[in-house]
Amino acid sequence: MINTAELKENFGDRLEENVLLRDFTSLGVGGVADYFYRAERVDDLVGAISFLSRKEIPYFVLGGGYNIVVSDMGFPGVVIKNEVKDIVFSSDSAEVIVGSGVEIGRLLMDAASRDFGGLEFLYGIPGTIGGAVYGNAGAFGHSIGDFVKSATLVIPGDNNRESKIIRHTAKWFDFTKRSSKLKEFNKLHPNENNPIILSVKLQLCQSRKDVILRKMRENLKTKKTSQPLGVKSAGCFFKNPGAGKEQAAGFLLDRSGAKRIRVGDAIVSKIHANFVVNKNKATADDIRRLAGQMKDAVRGEFRTNLDEEVEYIGKW
Repeated sequence: MINTAELKENFGDRLEENVLLRDFTSLGVGGVADYFYRAERVDDLVGAISFLSRKEIPYFVLGGGYNIVVSDMGFPGVVIKNEVKDIVFSSDSAEVIVGSGVEIGRLLMDAASRDFGGLEFLYGIPGTIGGAVYGNAGAFGHSIGDFVKSATLVIPGDNNRESKIIRHTAKWFDFTKRSSKLKEFNKLHPNENNPIILSVKLQLCQSRKDVILRKMRENLKTKKTSQPLGVKSAGCFFKNPGAGKEQAAGFLLDRSGAKRIRVGDAIVSKIHANFVVNKNKATADDIRRLAGQMKDAVRGEFRTNLDEEVEYIGKW
């Protein structure tokens, strides 16, 4: 049983109760979080995680709300909204240390204004830097993991040991396509309090603002022709089971007739079959059932199993 008075004493006026999570997810689905707290500084984020893990209170750290499907039943604990927005550039080394709650687009524009490039391939990908590193976001043959030098994380404690802050190099993350050691660990231990990224050091490169912005515009133009932008979607829903074009999840789903599948207001995009779209008032249950039917279609047609790139959050 969660002690509300104890939570309010620790978090103060920034603790909210019974917050509807669909307003914070790109799919526009999700039930009520028992408690909701906005962490605006690194100290806030570390303090919240340390307190909740010590008290053994369930929590989930929410970034931009992409690549997740939050249950209609909501989250039985505390949702921590990561709003850590610090950015520090090093002109001499073309490096940047960026808070995990910084939006990808903001970092790219701030970097371009200083003639720093390298991450143009991320333009048009929504979400935060923490989420991008966690899922090794990328496009056009590049991934953010290629630019990570190190990251600072908080390792949650419990009622017997304190939380601790550590720094790991990129090698520790064991980046693979659209995944990392952190994401794989969470998949294996979904009910544990797992490490959270606080900040990331990225290696950029010297360029010119006009060149950087031109690349960003070109990349976004390409995305608009091949992906359903501006709709309620979590991004690519499934991982590609292989490296070739004919092993791409979108190709397999398209050839298996998945674009014809619909569950309530949850549909498969006509532009790209690996995008699930909330057409209007789809529920999380609609989306998960649609995903199951999409997997069945590919399994029946190609004898191939698709694994979700998105994560299911909350009580199912």
